[in-house]
Amino acid sequence: MLKNFFKTAYRNIVKNKVYAAINFVGLTTGLALCLLITVYLRSETGYDKFHTKIDRLYRIKYVAPNGLLLASSPPPLASALKSHFPEIEETARMYYRNVSINRAGKTERFEESDVFFVDSTLFNLFSINVVRGDTRRLLHDRFTVVINEEMARKYFGNDDPIGESLTFSGNVQFKVIAVVKNFPEQSHIRFNMLVPYENMFDMETPQTAEILKNNLSINFIISHGFTYVLLRPGANPGSVDAGMDAMLKKYAKPEVLLGQKFSLTPVSDIHLRSEMLAEPRPTNSWSTLYLFAGVGIVTLLIACINYINLSTAQSFSRIKEIGVRKILGSMRYQLILQFLAESFLFSAVSMMIAYAAFYYALPLLNAVTDKNLIFNEVIDSKLLLGTGILVILMTLMAGGYPSYFVTRFESVHSLKTYAYASSGDQYLRKSLVVFQLCIACMLLSGSLLIVRQMSFLETRSLGFEKEKVITIPLYSQNLNSIFASTDSTYRSRLQTFRDIVERQSGVINTALSSAAPGLGATYRNTVPEGFTAEDNIFAAAMSVDYDFVKSYGMEIIAGRAFSRDFPSDENNAYVVNESALKEFKWGTPQQAIGKTIDKEGKKGAVVGVIKDFNFASLQSPMSALIIDLNPDQFATLSIRYSGNNATAILDQLRRDWNTVFPEKAFESTYLEEQLRGQYSNFENFSRIIQAFTGIAVLIACLGVYGLVLFTVQNKFKEIGVRKVLGANVRSILLLIYRDFALLLVIGFVLAIPVSWFLMNKWLSNFIYHTDISPLTYVFSLVLVVLIVSLTISYQAIKAALGNPVNALRTE
Repeated sequence: MLKNFFKTAYRNIVKNKVYAAINFVGLTTGLALCLLITVYLRSETGYDKFHTKIDRLYRIKYVAPNGLLLASSPPPLASALKSHFPEIEETARMYYRNVSINRAGKTERFEESDVFFVDSTLFNLFSINVVRGDTRRLLHDRFTVVINEEMARKYFGNDDPIGESLTFSGNVQFKVIAVVKNFPEQSHIRFNMLVPYENMFDMETPQTAEILKNNLSINFIISHGFTYVLLRPGANPGSVDAGMDAMLKKYAKPEVLLGQKFSLTPVSDIHLRSEMLAEPRPTNSWSTLYLFAGVGIVTLLIACINYINLSTAQSFSRIKEIGVRKILGSMRYQLILQFLAESFLFSAVSMMIAYAAFYYALPLLNAVTDKNLIFNEVIDSKLLLGTGILVILMTLMAGGYPSYFVTRFESVHSLKTYAYASSGDQYLRKSLVVFQLCIACMLLSGSLLIVRQMSFLETRSLGFEKEKVITIPLYSQNLNSIFASTDSTYRSRLQTFRDIVERQSGVINTALSSAAPGLGATYRNTVPEGFTAEDNIFAAAMSVDYDFVKSYGMEIIAGRAFSRDFPSDENNAYVVNESALKEFKWGTPQQAIGKTIDKEGKKGAVVGVIKDFNFASLQSPMSALIIDLNPDQFATLSIRYSGNNATAILDQLRRDWNTVFPEKAFESTYLEEQLRGQYSNFENFSRIIQAFTGIAVLIACLGVYGLVLFTVQNKFKEIGVRKVLGANVRSILLLIYRDFALLLVIGFVLAIPVSWFLMNKWLSNFIYHTDISPLTYVFSLVLVVLIVSLTISYQAIKAALGNPVNALRTE
């Protein structure tokens, strides 16, 4: 019997090819999209779960004196925490930076990111899988290095790396003592190399190293690296948080107690709950995941609604078939099983095709989300079980109601008349169509607004000229160079390099600064005129040279920029932005000239006021900025060029750099790319939402097309009669369009408030954002109307132009 059920189901699918094709395309697309979203969500919610001690593993959250939330924290905190709290079993520090590295005896040098200087106790906290080497004294000895498998292949190929040496920064040798597995992608940190924490001082000049050692051992203010804490089994993290103030008063000197706060953040919460600055890798949020999940669910619902709608509509044409079966002895439960078998076959085949589509679409998901999801790894028993349950649910939803409806008619009644759907059934189908169109309108308007916001970020004036600028980092580091100190030899070599560069064809000028504009600034303890040290003001600070303002096309609105005509500028001159005047209550720009500033012991006067520019990303509000001229802080060289010969300029820069600085690998970035990279997560989100929107609209249109086809078939004779009685093509088209136009308007009206609420919430992630314009909704309505009209038009025009004789002479 079961074999006959499936045989009959197959015949019905083949018989109704158009309906089957519409259902297969819509349902398969929706299921494939649901699979993609599911594996993405599973990946995002699985971060750091591979650590065996994850339930006891925490990282310190630092609320700086200026109120900033930071993932990094002061270095002396680790030992103080372990000494003060009996609840803490172990602590470990991490400091990461870039380093120019080559294999000892080899000339090829690489600029490696994610080189972590760590305490040896890190191996007691994190689950790090050693695949080669001695595990007994990992990082206990200085000038040793642990590398991952990727670095082992890169530097040593098939050779055994144990006992071999790597040269850091051209002159410091580190012995490879172990090789570890690459950290899983689902980790909030990814390291290439692990080096003893104390060796970070050996990367600096002797003068800077001495300053670092003396300062970092007592500095409870600086946000330097990451501090991890392992609690004892059963320990309460709340009691540790409650005792932080007492710990600070005991171990920190009174002069460094400026209101800073520390607390524990579960490592398992970092990826999806962190709102802190200085995270080692980009994070995500639950709100984004909820949005993705919601889009996936509603898209699948649209696909399922199409399937249910068309299955229900199509079932009306089978009432006479059911009547014949009843007369021939079929029981009602057998007829219901027949419908369920058809539904199951359809759902199961759609799911198998969806898995095939998922296989080919997974690389696209990886490209958009910067992930490395592998098909064989993401397909597991849980996913298979979930999709199996989904097939059963679709079977019951798409086959259950039609089978109940068509089998309830008496057999004689079924044969005597053609049964149409009741008004209740029509309202149900129309309600489902309204829901589909509502979701399509909501996604389309939301997608348009996201595109508009990303365009706003790219085109908004930042207060400086960002185009055609190449930036070169001068040191192998990517954290604050607060204690940097350049010797006279290095400065001389740097000036030599600048002179060579400025003579190059196509180069307009160069400038030095602590960081390129738009990429952030260091916050430093500042005492502006009118305030005292007890006010604990931490203001954003940059160090620039004489050419910085001119190179970036910035505007001085009062006073002057730094000038070589004033030799004293290096020691006691400051330039501030407009926001500083408001925060410091200094009045007009002209009144600010001559105001004094004491920045961590460097006292000087304001010589100029610069027009506000976005020194940090557009996710950060504008705030006071203090600019000085301090060569020891210069960490970035900016090169402005003209024309379209950037590639040739870069090639020459690389050659000149390798000549002047052979110990450091050449690095360069276009400033525009760096600025755009700040919003990579939002751009990825935008692309995904646009893709989802296109798929949802496609599925909704397939459903509308199927229902139009069904409507035209049901009105075939009516249309013929109307044409015989004199109806023209226009009136026939209006007859068909009318119902769907009303459903579209209802769906659009319902979509507006939901879309407005969700997009307002998303835009709140940005300090600077576009407005939700009514034109966005008007444009989305026009698009949906156009798409639906095109979907309806073929069948509508075909019916209106058809020969009425054919409609009247056939049953």
